[in-house]
Amino acid sequence: MTVLDIATPRWAVPLLQPARYKAAYGGRGSGKSHFFGEYVIEEHILHPDDSTVCVREIQKSLDQSVKRLLESKIEKLNAGWYFEVLDAKIRSKRGNGIITFQGMQNHTADSIKSLEGYKRAWVEEAQTLSQYSLDLLRPTIRTPGSEMLFSWNPRFKTDPVDVFFRKNKPDNAIVISVNWNDNPWFPEELRREMIDDFERDPDKAEHIWNGAYGATQGAILARWVNQAIREGRATPDVEFDPNGAPIEVSCDLGFRDTASFWYWQRAVGGFRVLAYDGDTGLDADDWIPRIRNKIIELGAGRKLGKIWLPHDARAKTFQSKHTTIERFAQAFGVDKCAIVPQSKKLDQISAARAVIPRCEFNSELCEAGMDGLIAWEYAYNEDLGVFSREPLHNWASHPADAFAYGAQMMQELAQKEPETLPKFPVTGHNGRIVTIPLDEMWAETTKRNERY
Repeated sequence: MTVLDIATPRWAVPLLQPARYKAAYGGRGSGKSHFFGEYVIEEHILHPDDSTVCVREIQKSLDQSVKRLLESKIEKLNAGWYFEVLDAKIRSKRGNGIITFQGMQNHTADSIKSLEGYKRAWVEEAQTLSQYSLDLLRPTIRTPGSEMLFSWNPRFKTDPVDVFFRKNKPDNAIVISVNWNDNPWFPEELRREMIDDFERDPDKAEHIWNGAYGATQGAILARWVNQAIREGRATPDVEFDPNGAPIEVSCDLGFRDTASFWYWQRAVGGFRVLAYDGDTGLDADDWIPRIRNKIIELGAGRKLGKIWLPHDARAKTFQSKHTTIERFAQAFGVDKCAIVPQSKKLDQISAARAVIPRCEFNSELCEAGMDGLIAWEYAYNEDLGVFSREPLHNWASHPADAFAYGAQMMQELAQKEPETLPKFPVTGHNGRIVTIPLDEMWAETTKRNERY
């Protein structure tokens, strides 16, 4: 009888217990994939009739799969007696079990049925898994005692896998957070690479190595938002100042898409971002009272500066016969509504990047909007392997566009501190010493016509 010696890191021990879902997330070098790879091989040795599917959201070739990793684990564990490695699958020699490799994007509700009867699914790079794919896969792997494995490096808080395991964790799930410092076999080569990454770009390195959200390669504003968080400029204590400027509202409108609204207050030296609100399927009649109530909730009463509408508000109708600008002007007053000047997307992004370092965010009321700013990214061209100069149009583009419009206007409306003129002491009319600027002193000086 062959005895396999499989070393298990301490962080992974809970994952050896029975559970429907087993998930591990964190940064590079933690050993997540290596653990699950050895786990799959071990389970197939113990249960040679099991079948496992290893999936990713997109898999154009086997080079993008974990097949090579599993082959290396078979070699490392000296388990070649148990497996036959074929071109597209790995077969158990002692039973009818197989290990296959598939891309979820290629599946439909009908084709996914081919996976019924599988005992196990391993989703690698699960941060890219779409909600559609997750909804397809979960009920398909339903053999008694079946399990689903997930490993990923967190990308955005709103990714389906993060929402499923970290926001709404199922009762029958074991979820582990693991990073490089939990790996007892973390190689020196990776350590040097990690140190170099932190020296070059700490924000990006925090994502790659410590599993922090955001700051992916194509991210547009994530670096600036994360900087605000690190610097303590995103807290629940950011509130409306009743003695300050009125509230300004910037928005991106949509009916089927999300309509997004940001609530700003200009302040000396910067801006308070007080709240974010977004929803779908609402028209102007729904949003008008909602905006009024939000302004009151923020403590501003009737202290509204303007509602800044996107340039296409002259045409959008929210399913109404009136244009958006007409509906808002009728509700709030003509002087309280204005159109953001039309500009290029590059200029909007530049305005947002310039304004964020001067912003304080209410972290609770702006959380959903800040998630959108972090997730806003450039579109990626798979064929050319480069990022586009245009942002990807998805859920994040709506809060991001609304913020960028507001940033444009905040730059124009930014309070200019009045010039403080030097003052000089003089004797006032009542004999008391007062101070006045030089121009006033000159104006009160008796003019003389004599020449010397």
